Amino acid sequence: MYLDIALESKVGPNQFKELGLLAEQYGFRAIWAQNYARGPDAFMTAVPLALASKSINIGVAVVCPHEMHPLKIANSVLTLNEYAQGRANVVVTSGGEWPGIIKKKSGEITRTREALEIINASMGDAVVNYSGEKYNVQAFSTAWTKQLPPKIYAGAHRPKMMRMATEQTNAIMLSDIQPPMFDWALTELKQILTHKKPEDNFHLSNFVSWHVKEKGDVSLWEARRELIIRGWLAHDWIAPYLSPEDTEWVTANTWPFLKAFRERTGDIKGVPAHIIDALIEGLTLSGDLNDIDRHIKRLQEFKAAGFSEIVLGLQDNPADSIKMIGEHVLPKLIN
Repeated sequence: MYLDIALESKVGPNQFKELGLLAEQYGFRAIWAQNYARGPDAFMTAVPLALASKSINIGVAVVCPHEMHPLKIANSVLTLNEYAQGRANVVVTSGGEWPGIIKKKSGEITRTREALEIINASMGDAVVNYSGEKYNVQAFSTAWTKQLPPKIYAGAHRPKMMRMATEQTNAIMLSDIQPPMFDWALTELKQILTHKKPEDNFHLSNFVSWHVKEKGDVSLWEARRELIIRGWLAHDWIAPYLSPEDTEWVTANTWPFLKAFRERTGDIKGVPAHIIDALIEGLTLSGDLNDIDRHIKRLQEFKAAGFSEIVLGLQDNPADSIKMIGEHVLPKLIN
C-alpha cells in the first residue's frame, strides 16, 4: 500500500510546489489539491508542481460535474497531465462541497456516469460526440495531447454508485472510511470487483484526516475544527463510535460543528466533550508522536483490507507533517 497526501488549494501554487517536491523526496506516491469552493482553483494551483516535479503523481480531488462540464474536467486534467508528463489524476463525483454551494442535488448516478463516459472518451485522440440525459457533446477532440492518459478516479460510497463507477473506471476513492465501516463500505465493492482482472490495475483509495503534531493539544484543536467534514458526520460515519442516543443527537445538531469549521476554531460550543473525543478518536488520526505506532496499526488494517493507497489529509504546518509521516510512517507501509 502506498501513501498520498492532500492539501487544500488555499496553500497557494508556490507552497503547493515546495510541499510536493518535499513529498517527492520522501517517496510519497501522489499529492492531491483539494477542490474546495472556498479556495483557489485546484488545477491551476497544481501546475507549478507539475512542471517542477519528476516522479510524484499530482491530482485534483474532488471535481463535480455540477461545477464543471465534463469536457472542461477532461481538458483541465489532460492539460495538467501534459505538464506533469503523464502523472496527473482526478477524482470525479457528484458529491463534495460544490453541490451545496450552488444548490444542486448531490449523489446523482446518471450525471456522474455520463461525466465519466465523456471524460473517458476524451482520453484518446478520437473525436467525441455524445448524446445523454444530462450532457451533449459535439465534435470535441483532444488530439493535441502527447502523454499517456491520466488516472480517472470516481468518488463513490454506496453500492449503486460503486457498481456504476467500477464499470466506468479502474479507480475509486472513498472518504473518511474507517475499519469499523468496512462491512458496509467494502463488502459490496469486493463482490462487484470480482469481474475485474489483474491487468485492470484497479486502484482503491481512501481519504483519512491526519492531525498528529508534536503537541497533542495542538493536534486536538485542529481535529475538532475540521470534524464536521469527516463524512459530514452522517449516521453511518458516527454510529460506530457513539451510543444510539448520541448518534441521533449529533445528526440533529450538526450546526455547532459547522460553525466551528467556518470560524476556524477548535471550540465546538454546546457539544458534550465525550462525543467530540469519541469522534476524533474514531474518524481521525490525531495526537502526538506517542500515538504514531497505533495509527500505523490502523493504516495496516487498510492495507490488509485491500486498499492500494491511503490519502492523508494535512492542515496546519504541512511541511512538518510530511516530514513526520515520511520518516516514521511511510517506511513501514510502502510496498
